[in-house]
Formats: sequence, structure tokens, C-alpha cells
Amino acid sequence: MMGIEASEGKRHIQSVFRALKILECVAQHGSAVGLTDISKEMGLSKSTVHGLIATLEQYGYMQQDGVTGKYSLGLKAFEIGQAYVSSLDLREVALPDLRELSLRYQETAHLAVLSGEDVVYIDKFDGSRSIGIRSRIGGRNPAYCTGVGKALLSGLSDSQIQNMYQDKSLEKYTENTVVELIPLLEQIRQVRKVGYAFDAEEIEMGLQCIAAPIKDNTGMIIAAISLSGPSSRLPDMKDIATDVAKTAMQISLRLGYKNNKSYS
Repeated sequence: MMGIEASEGKRHIQSVFRALKILECVAQHGSAVGLTDISKEMGLSKSTVHGLIATLEQYGYMQQDGVTGKYSLGLKAFEIGQAYVSSLDLREVALPDLRELSLRYQETAHLAVLSGEDVVYIDKFDGSRSIGIRSRIGGRNPAYCTGVGKALLSGLSDSQIQNMYQDKSLEKYTENTVVELIPLLEQIRQVRKVGYAFDAEEIEMGLQCIAAPIKDNTGMIIAAISLSGPSSRLPDMKDIATDVAKTAMQISLRLGYKNNKSYS
């Protein structure tokens, strides 16, 4: 009896190990990967891999593209990564750069992470001219209409974003708020391309924001920083965007990210 229990326990542990290795395999690819490729890299049969993936998919750790049939990490895996980030003192790492950015422009600088469909501000530094910026550490805002939110969403795939917002009615805070999924995805794709995001009076009239993502040593987007201020003082956000992206990159490098891109 003891032998059978030990054997069953060993098989159970092996299945957990294999499931974790599948997650690592998909994460290392950085894009959707097919069942055949996962099976070859794992050295396991397709049926075994498919069974493990089906369980991971059921609980949100992986998802399958309905068109290509390939697999990518699910939102639950991203949430686990976010929980790990919160266990680190990200605030301590980012604060010097956050402070410097705020002092340079005399506006409010924020540090935020993604929590479900919202951004949570985990730190901020108020500049000397930052009167009227209504934000607080621990406060939340919708991701789809904020600069930091779009910077954070750029770390998800299009299908993950679609799953997040499907069948949901997005609130229109101002006349500039994007509430349709296709235009939102176009904005996110642009963020991935240029490395920064804008909030052009989308959550509050008269308030603009420039944001950029922070990446960890694996290249995963784990947080974002932003510079916010009245539209009258930020007339051309593109002039500031490169500086905000450079600041985010400096924080990323300290977290172990390997960067091949230079900023002029």
C-alpha cells in the first residue's frame, strides 16, 4: 500500500513539474507556440502535453488562439508575475528615477502595476507645479484610458486584451475616451512599436499623460511609469515621450533587463 501511495505521489509531482516546464517553454518563445513544438521541446507525446495544457488553459494559465491553434500564456500567469513583482521592492528601485523625472518637468510622476483591468498606483512623486493632479498611492484607474494602463496592456497579446474586454461596456469618461476594442488594440500596437503611451485627456479633460513600460530580466512588462500634467503645460507630449521611455529603460536595466535599443 505504501509503495502505491508513494508512486501515485511521485506521478502527481511529475505532472506538476511538467506543467511548470510547459509554462516556461511558452514564456521563453515570447509568442504563441504550437502543440507539436512544445511536445518536441519537452520530449513528451502530444497527448500528454495536450492534457497538461488543457488543465492550464482551464484555469487561465494558458490560452489557445482560435485561428492558429497555437498557445500563449494566459492572464493568470501574468497575474502571478505581477504578484512576484509586488514582493520585490520595485518602489525602491524606481524612486530615484521617478523623482528625477518629476523634478525635471516639475510635474507628477507615477509608478503603476496592472491589477486585472485596472492600474494601481504604487508610488508617485509630486513636482512643484503638480497642483490639481488627483491621484494617490493605492488608487486605481481603468487601464484602457490611462497612459500607464496602455503601457501595461502592451505587455499582453491582442488575444489576451480581447479576452479581457470582450462583452464589456467601456465607460466613456471624456469625448476622447476610446471605448471600442479595435481602436484600442490599434493604440496598444502603436505602444509596442514606439515604446511609450499617451493619455490625451481620455480620463479627465485638461489632463494629459505620457507613460512607458518597465521590463524585468526576462523582458516581461511588469510596471509602468508616467508623467502627468495639465494640457496647457504639456502641449507637445512627443517631446517628452523619449525622455519618459529612457527613464523607464533605466529602471528596467536595474531590474536586469538586457536592452539592445539606444535612445538619442
